[in-house]
Amino acid sequence: MPTMRALVSLALLAALVVAFVVWQFAAGDEPPAPRDLPRPDQGTTAPAPTAPSERSAAPIAPPAEPSPPPTAATADAPAEPVAPALPTSVVVMARDVRSRQPVAAFRWRVRSGNDTWSGDGADGRAELGLPPDRGGELLVEAADYTPFTRNDLVVPPAGSPPLQLDVFLVPAVPVAGITLHVHDQALQPIQHVRVDAFALGAEPRERGWHLGKSLWARRATANDGAYTLPPLPAGDYGIRVCATDADGNLLPLLPYSRTFTLTGDHGFVEDVPLEPGCVLELQLVDAAGQPYDPTRRGTLTLALSTPGGPPVQRKWRTRSGSIDATAIDVLPGIGGAELAEPIAAGIYVLELRVNGEPRAQQQLALRPGERQQVPVQVP
Repeated sequence: MPTMRALVSLALLAALVVAFVVWQFAAGDEPPAPRDLPRPDQGTTAPAPTAPSERSAAPIAPPAEPSPPPTAATADAPAEPVAPALPTSVVVMARDVRSRQPVAAFRWRVRSGNDTWSGDGADGRAELGLPPDRGGELLVEAADYTPFTRNDLVVPPAGSPPLQLDVFLVPAVPVAGITLHVHDQALQPIQHVRVDAFALGAEPRERGWHLGKSLWARRATANDGAYTLPPLPAGDYGIRVCATDADGNLLPLLPYSRTFTLTGDHGFVEDVPLEPGCVLELQLVDAAGQPYDPTRRGTLTLALSTPGGPPVQRKWRTRSGSIDATAIDVLPGIGGAELAEPIAAGIYVLELRVNGEPRAQQQLALRPGERQQVPVQVP
């Protein structure tokens, strides 16, 4: 029956088609999605870009490259040359003016032209390496002390021993009044002094103020050489200090002189070094060899000056028992006189006048650290 065979064949063919389709789906192949074609009134547009995945949303910075190791040329480059330190040419010894103890820490600076050197000192000592044969200004500073300056510093020549400078620092805020620490060049305290105080007026402060009448004159004793002057009212004063022995006789040390302005709210602490000088005493006799008596022979003028130098007024003193007489450039008593204060050693010329008439001239050679008695005859 051909019809029956045809139906069976057709059914078998359909079964094969269904089996093929089922096998395709089982393999995971999906049929392509239908594409929407544009309508005739729309232009062809490019497809929208695909959104990036979440992992690629933020760019990742590339890893930093390590710095290259130094090359041999860099590692072996020579260091900058360092100038060699100069040998010690100046030694600064800084001490407290009151206790004479070394200052624990201080600073120093030296200026010479456009050059400046500076450094620190400890335990009262600083070694300065400065170029030889240089002059300049030295500044020393320390906490709680007044700065110290020296304008005439001269560095020794090359090969010479170092110059040693003793620097005494005074407190920055001293008590009101005037305190003097008096010593000789060997730093030994002067235990006996005579102090004269002078009230200064409006006239210029020349060196001759000490020749006038003092406000007061006092002798004082201090084993440590520290003298605090009696209180003075506000004003301008001149202070003159001479070293003496226990009996009040002058020692051959040059006097100290300075002017002060006191206001009542501050004071002064001064380092007073006394240098060697000469105490000159004249033994004056007349032509008969007797002590010269100005009341009988006439007023005797004593003019003492350096050769070729200008005349300098000086105060002379004559003591007879308890009587102490002074006069300027005139013999104040009978027989002899001494200068009221020591003078610097050197060559001097003594000129004698009687009632203004020249009588004699004599050259004197005065030595430091001595009391010299010079016999003089008045014709």
